[in-house]
Amino acid sequence: MPLRRWTRGARLAYAMRNPLGGFARVPAAPAVALRDLWSGNAAGGEQLVRNQTLFEGTQRPLIEGEWDNPQWPEAYRRWLQGFTWLQDLRELGAESARIKARTLVAQWMEQTPAERPISDPSITGARLAAWLGCYEFFAASADDSFRQQLMASLIMEARSIMALMPEEAKGWRALTALKGLLAVAVSLPDYPEFLTRYLRLIDSTISQQILPDGGHITRCPEDLLQCVRELAEMLYILQVARVPLPTSVLDAANRSAPALRAMRHGDGGLALFNGSCEQNPQFIEHVLSRASRTRVVAAGLPESGFARLNNGRALLIADAASAAPAGYDGSAHAGMLSFEFSSGRQRLIVNCGSSIQRGWAEALRYPAAHSVLELADLTPMRFDANGGISQKPQVTRQTSVQDGVHCLSMTHDGYKPQGGGLYSRKIYLDKDGTVLQGIEKLEDVSIPVPLCIRFHLHPDVSIEQEEDGYLLHTPEETWFFWSDAHIEIEESVYLGQGKCEATRQFVLTPAQPDQNDEDAHSSPESEPEEDAEFATPPDMPEEQMPVVPEVGSGLLADPSTPEAHGLENTLLPPPPVPQAPSKPPIRWSLSLKNA
Repeated sequence: MPLRRWTRGARLAYAMRNPLGGFARVPAAPAVALRDLWSGNAAGGEQLVRNQTLFEGTQRPLIEGEWDNPQWPEAYRRWLQGFTWLQDLRELGAESARIKARTLVAQWMEQTPAERPISDPSITGARLAAWLGCYEFFAASADDSFRQQLMASLIMEARSIMALMPEEAKGWRALTALKGLLAVAVSLPDYPEFLTRYLRLIDSTISQQILPDGGHITRCPEDLLQCVRELAEMLYILQVARVPLPTSVLDAANRSAPALRAMRHGDGGLALFNGSCEQNPQFIEHVLSRASRTRVVAAGLPESGFARLNNGRALLIADAASAAPAGYDGSAHAGMLSFEFSSGRQRLIVNCGSSIQRGWAEALRYPAAHSVLELADLTPMRFDANGGISQKPQVTRQTSVQDGVHCLSMTHDGYKPQGGGLYSRKIYLDKDGTVLQGIEKLEDVSIPVPLCIRFHLHPDVSIEQEEDGYLLHTPEETWFFWSDAHIEIEESVYLGQGKCEATRQFVLTPAQPDQNDEDAHSSPESEPEEDAEFATPPDMPEEQMPVVPEVGSGLLADPSTPEAHGLENTLLPPPPVPQAPSKPPIRWSLSLKNA
């Protein structure tokens, strides 16, 4: 165990010595007046005044002096101890809200230093930034005793961040911890060690998690949003205090803001990959405007592993990489090669999203919750007991543009160790953004296993069946979905906006062969045919279809074989068995009918 782990308790005890009554000088007020940049929720502030908390739709009683409870969800505990709800009381603006804010801060400070839950420096950083950002609201008019206790608490808890960093906070939360340390550093210039420590840690913290293309190492768009938010607050604090801007902070903001814009759909919300939710579009725009003055959108995210196809009103964002590195893969989903598709401000094809509720959180990480191929009883990614990934597939991607037509080719081998073969997906978007086509296939399949390809639809999309496919109606447009596979409509769920909404999905399975096909497969003299040209969906003019290059032949597992049932997952390569019967690739198309 590293020496810092052994000395953790001693360092915390030393950091939490109360400076009042000692030789250190405790200032009467902050030297710099900081302002919290984000608006609050007046309804939440009203609940707090009534001794209730409203967090993510759940109401809980606010008990005096109770700041930690093992029965609380972790997200609620972080929120309560982080004091970001001071924004809600400030938004309410009544004198009762000011008194309530002051009372709750006083109750926190009544805890002895040894009893305060300060083991997580990211929560401490959020709390310190909230206290200083809302200081004018709740503390400026308080009595001298309250303000002196507040300044002493700022010093002690900032020291606790110094004692615990960098080991105790990872990912974007490490930036939250350093933001709190920076806020105290500029507010208390008589303690230069705070700014020195911040400058020593910020460069390495940023380099560890901000990728060269501006994306976040966890590959979660919501984590990227939080990261950009923390960078924006740091830039504001440094500018207000007239402290020279560290090059790493400014450069990270200039790279990550375009990457965040690239992960937004036309409605302004985030794409749903690796534990992300849509988030409030106005809030995202506010964060971006604070982080960068430019409105540049990243053309590609090669290091982050996302592909972005955009023509006309159409936008497709695809997950084209494997899981994040160990230590940053706690939110990784098994959605490799999945994509989301929107037109204008309307999402059509989506992933199901994410949830903090146990059960839902685990279920949404599997392929069935994504618009991608799924093999029954097999999983392309293994989750360990801590939520990390123990088996990570290899993912390849290649993009090209020819005569305005975008082509995206992706593969992953997650099913291959279990005999499921190599999954490949090719997607084409025409130059006008009115036709989206895909070709799905498996290669090197060694076991027969049922397969399906799921296309989850946004709740705002309604379905109308036609003879040759399905019409997808949105408030602004109508699209036509066609496939040479068998199409079923099944129930689905959408958790992109923090609540579970019922929706539907298309489930594609290989079309049953006719008798001639069965005879051809059973004949030892028959040879597999080469792939034909991409079939034109019925009632669609040929000139609307993009030119599709030859894709070669592939193998699809036969779902009708009895051996497909009861298959046991294993990391060991299966013994050699005869190849499963060959089927042609599944092809599908989504085309705009009218706007």
